[in-house]
Amino acid sequence: MGILPEKEPEVTGPDSDQPVMVFRDVAKVYPLPAGDVRALDGVSFEVRRGEFISVMGPSGSGKSTLLNMMGCLDTPTEGDIFISGTRTGDMTDAELTSLRRDRIGFIFQYFNLFPLLNIIENVTFPMMLKSGRGVDPERGKEVLRAVQLDDSLFTHTPTELSGGQQQRVAVARALINNPDILLCDEPTGNLDTRTGAGIMDLMTDLNRRGTTIIMVTHDPHIAEYSRRTIQIIDGRIVS
Repeated sequence: MGILPEKEPEVTGPDSDQPVMVFRDVAKVYPLPAGDVRALDGVSFEVRRGEFISVMGPSGSGKSTLLNMMGCLDTPTEGDIFISGTRTGDMTDAELTSLRRDRIGFIFQYFNLFPLLNIIENVTFPMMLKSGRGVDPERGKEVLRAVQLDDSLFTHTPTELSGGQQQRVAVARALINNPDILLCDEPTGNLDTRTGAGIMDLMTDLNRRGTTIIMVTHDPHIAEYSRRTIQIIDGRIVS
């Protein structure tokens, strides 16, 4: 079963001339009373459209900081980041908010669903933020069915779902605005092996249909689903 319609090759194809993301000598320094912490140290790399990349490294290596930079949730102390050719350092706060909302989907280890909203409301919430008004719940149902969640669960709240079902809802929410880039932070970290494999099959199908995926993981078996792995140690990319 297809997850979403395949995207136009000139927009998302892996052979597109313009990278979807570029880091140039990016550093992030956190000033602390005991001394500055250099979480990223001169990081440079490119992400081509349609890639599926894993980011791996030991605890404290800079993985989360790198992901936050990719998602424009934080700004570099030094260096430049480009998203689809645009330097993020030149963008206003409003432009960065629109970029995150419209172009980047986020999937987290702990799902981050709203406990008081039902599943349809959780999934369509980003649409409401984008339009500023009511949304059509049919779009939410369409995406939920695409991630293979049963219709009988659509009016349930997150606490009434299993971990695997909640993660499928989180994937659907990330996809609702049809983003170009999907950023995943340990997407299977709270799931058993079988359920995690189902989520990764879902990711593989999304990537095959044109979505660029960048995934932080500590699990080498999960990293095998990706096509390229970036290793980061002490804030530096080593491979």
